[in-house]
Amino acid sequence: MRGLSGVNEEATHPDINWRRVRRIGYVVAAVIVAVPLIAFGITYAAVGAPDPKAVADQQQTVTLFYADGSVMTTIGPSTGGTRTVVRIEQIPPVVRHAVEAAEDEGFETNIGQGGISTQFVRLATGEDAQSPPQQWVQLVRAIKLGQQQSKDDILAGYLNLVYLGRGAYGIQAAAQAYFGKDVGQLDASEAAFLAGCIDQPARDEDDKWTEQQWSHVLDRMVANGWLGQDERARYPRPPKPIPPTSGSLPPARTFIVRQVLAEAKEQGFDEDALRHSGAQVHTTIDPKAQAMAEVAAQSLKSADPDVGAALVSIDPGTGAIVSWFGGDNPEQAMPDTADTAAQPGPTFQPLVLMAAVRANPQINLSTQYNGTSPVVVGGVQVKNFGGADCGPQCAVADAMKNNTNTVFYKMTDDIGPSQVRNAAFTAGIAPTQIIGGKSGPALVSSDGKQTADIIGSGGYPVRPRDMAQAYATFAAGGKYTPAHFITSIIGTGGNAVYDVKANPKSVPTQVFEPAQAQLVTQSLLSGPGLEGGRQVASKAGATEFLDSPDNSDAWAVGYTPQVVTAVWVGHRKDLAPMKEGVDVPTGIWQRYMNAYLRDKPASQF
Repeated sequence: MRGLSGVNEEATHPDINWRRVRRIGYVVAAVIVAVPLIAFGITYAAVGAPDPKAVADQQQTVTLFYADGSVMTTIGPSTGGTRTVVRIEQIPPVVRHAVEAAEDEGFETNIGQGGISTQFVRLATGEDAQSPPQQWVQLVRAIKLGQQQSKDDILAGYLNLVYLGRGAYGIQAAAQAYFGKDVGQLDASEAAFLAGCIDQPARDEDDKWTEQQWSHVLDRMVANGWLGQDERARYPRPPKPIPPTSGSLPPARTFIVRQVLAEAKEQGFDEDALRHSGAQVHTTIDPKAQAMAEVAAQSLKSADPDVGAALVSIDPGTGAIVSWFGGDNPEQAMPDTADTAAQPGPTFQPLVLMAAVRANPQINLSTQYNGTSPVVVGGVQVKNFGGADCGPQCAVADAMKNNTNTVFYKMTDDIGPSQVRNAAFTAGIAPTQIIGGKSGPALVSSDGKQTADIIGSGGYPVRPRDMAQAYATFAAGGKYTPAHFITSIIGTGGNAVYDVKANPKSVPTQVFEPAQAQLVTQSLLSGPGLEGGRQVASKAGATEFLDSPDNSDAWAVGYTPQVVTAVWVGHRKDLAPMKEGVDVPTGIWQRYMNAYLRDKPASQF
């Protein structure tokens, strides 16, 4: 009540206000605590936890199809893959601890929210939780699983379900596939190798990646007291697995399967999810074109057994990868050469030209530069490949025809190397590359921080698939469409769970002005030709190995309106000199392109 003075009596007693604030705070706190508990209780009662013993023997097959609807291969324990269910007592502690070190170091003490429990739920249900509500349900299932099942049963169920590469489902099948022995005979090093494969089984033949995984697992086993430092020291190098078997699939196409599965994972469907639903994966690979690519690439005959070829062919209108050759002997654990970065040399010059005309529209094919060799540009002495000399007044068209390095180096210096880098990314060069087994930013110096003028000489490594992608953007009149392997994924009940046409990231995008793309195409019309005088834009070139007369990488890249193909020849593992020159990839490129286009109409740009 108010007194005669009109003063609010509550205002004279601040402790009353504070009591009110505290009461409100208690209510809010109670609500904050109660709502999640209520939500947890409702979810806990509504969902079920999978039984490790009931799902351990489930078998589903993933089928990959060619573009014409014929079967490429099947993946799964019932056809081509293997699974042998083992009890927890058959799995030695060193194997269990290796998996825990790789996947969930706190598995033995957590209440179910760790990696192994949630991954088991994902494998058993086939639900790859993406959204927060789905992740919440998965978490509750995992907690419920932890309360209903023993740790031993959960771990056994997980180790019997998980895919480890080489068609091996479960730890016993993996032990046989990689080391030809039972799981009970694995030592700590072998156990660490297998545990490291769980994260990305598609990279199971990548020596550098598997070594990194193996080393990490062993180190974490030591850190957790599961392995003594003395025993760790007994394993300076990872174990060498036995050669894998390719089954009925031609060896060259094993790399395609890996690429398809990797792309499916990028779209949210890892191999376990595909297997759980018995998915049908429809690809862009044309079986006739693929056979042509293999014949062309395998025509390479080198005295050096480490020299190999790569070929990537794309439909520039749709982005469909119609053929892919990354090697023909995955059993030697060679990398996929079509997906391995190498120096593009002169074949990178069209990207320099595109960057230049974007920065300065006055530049055209008649614009002249100093094409002599050597010259000093930006304080650096630059020379032409093979000692070529285009003269002091060299037109851009002639420089492109003759691979005049000094012209494109100066062009890069004039506009700034970052402009070239941006144009390359816009055309479709991937912004990250795996070089020397490590992933990092593309088209930058070894410090990973800056781009130098050497980009104009094609001095930074890129993959053959990237060169095919970039040239496809030119072939499509400046429209960028992401190259892809998968057209659709059909799940349970015949329902399409993925369709590339519905993927907003796959829509063609006009990234260069059509006139700019046309100018680049015109600059390439004098490159290697095809049968019958068919109009084609192409470029071939090689990079010199240091200052020797030998090459380190040789390329041929080119296109018609219907198809673009990139071919690389070089050492598959490490940068090294080779005797092969531009005539070798050019021959492979012409052989493939002539065969592919033989029955197709001659189209004009």
